[in-house]
Parts: sequence; structure tokens; C-alpha cells
Amino acid sequence: MKKEIISQRSMKVPWSRIRVMYDRASGVKDAIHLEVGEPDFKTPSHIIEAAKKALDEGYTHYTPNKGYKDLRESIARKLWKENRIDADPESEILVTVGAMQALSMSILCTVNPGDEVILPDPSYTNYEGQIVFAEAMPVPVEVKEENEFKLMPEDVEKAVTKRTKMIMVNTPANPTGAVMDKADLEGIADIAKRYDLLVLSDEAYEKLLYDGAKHYSIASLPEMKERTISLFTFSKTYAMTGWRIGYVVSNKEIIDEMAKIQEYYVSCASAVSQRAALAALEGPQDCVKEMIEEYERRRNFLHRELNKIDKISCIKSKGTFFVFPNISKTGLGSQEVANLLLEKGKVVTSPGIAFGKYCDNFLRLSFATAMDQLQEAVKRIGAVLEEI
Repeated sequence: MKKEIISQRSMKVPWSRIRVMYDRASGVKDAIHLEVGEPDFKTPSHIIEAAKKALDEGYTHYTPNKGYKDLRESIARKLWKENRIDADPESEILVTVGAMQALSMSILCTVNPGDEVILPDPSYTNYEGQIVFAEAMPVPVEVKEENEFKLMPEDVEKAVTKRTKMIMVNTPANPTGAVMDKADLEGIADIAKRYDLLVLSDEAYEKLLYDGAKHYSIASLPEMKERTISLFTFSKTYAMTGWRIGYVVSNKEIIDEMAKIQEYYVSCASAVSQRAALAALEGPQDCVKEMIEEYERRRNFLHRELNKIDKISCIKSKGTFFVFPNISKTGLGSQEVANLLLEKGKVVTSPGIAFGKYCDNFLRLSFATAMDQLQEAVKRIGAVLEEI
């Protein structure tokens, strides 16, 4: 064809460096994968059984755009009990194909081309990609190691301009494991109210907390529910990444618009996945506690052993299943270090530069993998870095 096949909009979105590392390692025998953020646990058995039963009962057809009513009612009860968000299941909750679809629609339905969106740096790679795809402008705000990688209100306010439309908040945070205090969120909320901004709050890792850390939802703060879009997923809490099921909570105007766009995106979330999600919320929660305890054990090991390596320093993450070690003592950039670890140590990591321009001195390592794999990975990392 003489005309360009691929749109300019699409070409502006970069490939994820995480997926590049994953693909590069696909043919490497005995590689240890610490780059992908996915629970290594199986989906709890009662959730799987509920899905099997749903299939037998004929849950194989379209559902309402917003999701099954009983699931939205269960989500509303959970939101009030755990997040202190009072959401109407009829008008303020939408069930989505994972939090990723919720993220995309949240931006596309509220942000115009040329608008600015403030986001933490480092942050989840898909934030910038979704902003760029919407033809808006990402405005990164550095989150610093000395602040435990928390997004500080004073830094956010410096980034606000007349074109700012939205502030993105992620707590617990990917890739750093940072957990924002209530006071920090109150500071962000104050900025949003004074400058009349939306807040997009990604709470995918809300349950994965350690050392007594507590999760706060910014939408629960005074006057914030109407200007906040809150994203949640079943993927991390219940080891349900492949089920592709999540939900978004906001005011009626935004949820109505997103429900309209849902029809053009996917029509509805999977019927059987919705029944599984209902079982996850209504069933026993011991499985979640057990997974978190194991994650904490792995985190403690990885934090301790990484800090024994001369060229690494690592603060203790308070949430998620990631650590974000500082590799500046190597004198190399994060992509170069990640390449060396793959080529010489067969350990697959995510370079810090994948998550923003301010974090080339870091790597992201996932501890959502078995302890014996983590033990071997640390040995290999230490051996490779000793040679630098």
C-alpha cells in the first residue's frame, strides 16, 4: 500500500521494555523470570469450582454492559467495608476486562488530546502508553528513594499547569512497592480540589501489604469521590490474572460514559469470570492471607540477600510483590545491567528505565516466584555483578 498502514497514534506508543525482556528470554534454557508481575499461585479452588458450576448453569452468554447486578452489589459491600467508599452498584460501578481495560477507558473517557496528566516516575509502564494513546501529555513527577518512593504533594503541585486534567496515584505502587500514607493522599486530594482536577487511583495491589502498612483509598476522603476514578482488579489478590476481571468506581456521569464505551470495546466482561469474581469476594479469604504471608517471607529474603551484594542497595518494599534495588554502584545503566544478568546469569529482570526517565539506576525484581528460584537468582545476580 502507498498509504501508511499503522496510525500515527499507535506508532507513538512505545513497546514495553518488560515484554521485550520477556521475549528476549523466551529461548533461554533454565532462565529465572523475575520480570513479569504475575502471582505464581494457582487460583484458589473454590473460585475455580464456582466457574465450573457457572459453565454448567449456562453462564456462557452476554451480560449487562456494567456487569451482573449481584457482582456489582457484592463489590459495593466490599468497597464500603474495606475502602470506605460508598458506591451505588447501579450507577457507580462498572465491571471490566481487568484493570487494564478500566485504565484505558478511564483516560479515553475523560482526557482530551493535549491535556496533561501528572503521573509518578517511576510508575507502571502502561500509564504513559495509555496517556500517549489518548493523544494527551504525560507529565512525570519524580518519586525519590529518600522518600520511600512515595508521591509527594509538594512535587505534584509544582507540575500543575493550566492544561492539567488529571493526577494518577498508585498505592501500593508498581514498580517500587511504595505505600502512600493517609496524609500524603490528603495532600494530593487538596491539590485536586483547589485546581479542579480528576484523580485516577490504581489500587490493584490493595491487599498486598507488609509490616503493618495500611491501604487508604483517596476516593474515601472528603469531597473526593466525585472527582476520583478508582481501579481495582481480582488479578493480584486472588491470583486471577488470566481471568481478566476487574472493576472501576466513579461518579455516575463517568461510569455511564464508560459503560457506553464498554459496548464498543468488549460489550461486557466474561460471564464465567464474573461468576468466579463473585465467588472470590463472597468465599473464604484464608487463601489471600496465606499468599500474603508467603510473599512477605520471600520479600524479607530478597531484601536481606540483595543488600549483601556490594553493588546493590535495596529499601524494603511495603506492598506489591516487587523490590526496586538501586544498582548505581555498577556504573552502568539499568538496561545494560538487565542485559548482562540475562546473558551471563540467565536471570530476567525489568530495567528501571522501563518505568520512567528518572529511574535508570534501578531494577525491578518480582518475588512472585518460588523461594528456591529466588535463592538461585540471588546467587547468579551476585556472581554477575562481581565481574563488573
